[in-house]
Amino acid sequence: MSVKIEIPEPKWNSGLARSVLDLEKLRTKTLYSEVPPYIFFQLKEIFQLLETLGSARIEGNGTTLSEFIEKIIDNDKIVDEERQELENIEKAIRFIEEHTNETSNIDRAYISQLHRIVTNNLTPPPQGEGSRYSGELRKNNVSIKGAIHKPISIQVLQEHFESFITFVNQQHLEQNQLLMVAIAHHRFMHIHPFDNGNGRMGRLLNYAFLIKLGFNVKSERIINPSSVFYTDRDKYYEMLGKADSLVDEDLLLWSEYFLDGLKNEIEKIDSLMQLEFTRDKILLPTIKIALDRENITKQEFDILSYLVKSEDMTIKSSDLNKFGINSSQQKSYVMTKLRNNKMVQPITEGGRIYTIRFANNYLLRGVIHTLKESGFIADFLNNNIAPV
Repeated sequence: MSVKIEIPEPKWNSGLARSVLDLEKLRTKTLYSEVPPYIFFQLKEIFQLLETLGSARIEGNGTTLSEFIEKIIDNDKIVDEERQELENIEKAIRFIEEHTNETSNIDRAYISQLHRIVTNNLTPPPQGEGSRYSGELRKNNVSIKGAIHKPISIQVLQEHFESFITFVNQQHLEQNQLLMVAIAHHRFMHIHPFDNGNGRMGRLLNYAFLIKLGFNVKSERIINPSSVFYTDRDKYYEMLGKADSLVDEDLLLWSEYFLDGLKNEIEKIDSLMQLEFTRDKILLPTIKIALDRENITKQEFDILSYLVKSEDMTIKSSDLNKFGINSSQQKSYVMTKLRNNKMVQPITEGGRIYTIRFANNYLLRGVIHTLKESGFIADFLNNNIAPV
């Protein structure tokens, strides 16, 4: 087996070529969010939760989205193995965002630290999702449950892993850079460099590669790359398995599956940058759900609806006159109650202009519901899943 990793040449009238060209347009597209940044970053936080949960559930974590959301709302401090796994992935995403830019090297030290974060405080295999050699290459041969492919033997593991490092950091032709991400994901899974956590690691590295390629993930774009895989987990494993032949034709089929899914996901989520869509399809229905479920009062519903419909999605105490709340004492009481119930937050620390807060309170249930109704959340996140 060749150690050197190469990108097969696609036919430039193929579906794969069209996906590459469409993704290149998205990569270089000047993004302008009509949604204020204090709303955008709350949405981004929610999609990072979806990324975290989706990646863990692909591996068999049984936590459902509903359970995950309730624990967030209740501020549940009890951490079991499944919750620890989710917290580790959240920390890994933060690590990637803090330590990755367009000039970063995704080197061995970077990948080792990411693996230590992913497996921290988890029981090693076969009982748990941790590692006996956290941050180190595996020291024994392994098998992949349900797969025909046998990962690289430890005798040549070091050589193959170094080839992977070289491949992801070399200067690829612009038309091949997205293909690099697809090929790299497969080859990482093919090598299976760690004794555990390879699936989580491979999907996290996708996130890092997209930042490195300039997809403005940290500040301008919301993305949930693992949804490409968990929307149809069986298809994901099927396509990975086909590419294990390392034949060009199969690698190109894998790449088309991967990049077409990524393109569709990015195009879909970019719609959340449109103010009218986010206001009318996500936030206003969220507030109505909270009222129907009696999580908020009619007065709170009116105030939050007014806030969301305002041009900059903010409110200040003086605006409460519109709701018959005229005295300073009444205004202070209402705003304090909204703040204490985590339904509004100042747009600047210590400020007196407020926006809606939905990323960590009872409104979160409604946001998740409306995102699901709008096609942003797959049923997989709430369905019971068979262990892998």
